[in-house]
Amino acid sequence: MSTPEVALISIGTELTQGFTLNTNAHWLSNECRQLGFKIAYHLALPDDASYWNKTFKMLKEANVSIVIITGGLGPTADDKTRELIAETFGKPLVYNVNCEEKIKAWFQKRNLTYIETNHIQACFPEGSIILENPVGSAPGFQIDEGDLHLFCLPGVPSEMKKMFQVHLVPWLQSISTTTWYHQDLRLFGLSESALEALLRTFEFENGVYWSSLPMIDCLLFRLYTSKSKEALTKARDQFVNSLGDKADQILISDNGENLIQVIMTLLKEKNQFLGVAESCTGGLLASEIVKESGSSLVFKGGVVAYQNEIKTKILHVPEEILKTEGAVSEATVLSMAEHTLNVLNCDWGIATSGIAGPTGGTKEKPVGLVWMAIASKQQKIAFSEIFLGNRGEIQMKSVYKVLNRLRLSILEQKNTCSKVQ
Repeated sequence: MSTPEVALISIGTELTQGFTLNTNAHWLSNECRQLGFKIAYHLALPDDASYWNKTFKMLKEANVSIVIITGGLGPTADDKTRELIAETFGKPLVYNVNCEEKIKAWFQKRNLTYIETNHIQACFPEGSIILENPVGSAPGFQIDEGDLHLFCLPGVPSEMKKMFQVHLVPWLQSISTTTWYHQDLRLFGLSESALEALLRTFEFENGVYWSSLPMIDCLLFRLYTSKSKEALTKARDQFVNSLGDKADQILISDNGENLIQVIMTLLKEKNQFLGVAESCTGGLLASEIVKESGSSLVFKGGVVAYQNEIKTKILHVPEEILKTEGAVSEATVLSMAEHTLNVLNCDWGIATSGIAGPTGGTKEKPVGLVWMAIASKQQKIAFSEIFLGNRGEIQMKSVYKVLNRLRLSILEQKNTCSKVQ
């Protein structure tokens, strides 16, 4: 018996008009896949009955047996999901007094005023199963008719996720006939086209699949299979071996850690600290680091040296370097990184200085040029790159370029110390 296919339907004009990013669909797809289900349809619909009617007819003809709907369960006039579903199944909306009492209690507990328009949230298509909302005011509901199982959940992500875990996961697990295994590998410096070219040089065994997704800090390469964990491990080893002597350079992690988490792990192993000196990135580098919980164990802090005055007074960059080489130069970022070691009393210093645009570029130093440097007591390096994109994109690309080079520098120093010992 094959596992039923799932259709994910997100209802809300704010989604179809591009006002709100549909993160619910992404999250639900990932959860359903891990439970062994194939997502057959992934649709966003406006708050309009005609679109839902056409969609439901299509799903019935395709014999989709599990439909998960998010959105449209609020108390406002544009929240029409419960009415749409009641009409679809030819059932009246039925008021549930116990449900309304729970909704009122939810408001009272938070010192919020219960408004009569919230009454509609206690109405459900006749015969449906009420799905309580542990974290919000809008309950969901489930309708089972023949082979069709339809679930309606709130569109608020935190509420939807909790209700999915409480109500749907146990049910889905009980009917799933497939277990999927997956492993995420985070890659740096490898484009999707280069990845595809590499994968043409060998073949995974049948039943092993892959996907790729460009992210801020990496190219996320996912291997997945329903065969066995051993098949997944074999595929992972095949891929890493195909990287050859560039494996350390390209492979950030295969255990779920992102780039900054990997750097934190490496620094904690040596009880070392990091400090940053930023010009063109304006604090973005430090901000990305402290987004990670536990970063205080390895991160001392940073200096945003946007003006040359700060570069000289705080970071002690020689005025002569700034006059002769300019702020965007190899000598400047090296000096910034080196002095960070003393100013912030840290083991590693990294620095950025560039032209993020859209103005300020010249023929010699165009928009997108960023100089970056890394310094420790044992080594110091500087490098530059001309990044494409708008101001924010250039800044973010600079941040992760220098962080990845820091990762490699830490690994190089670690390997050197190991050889000496």
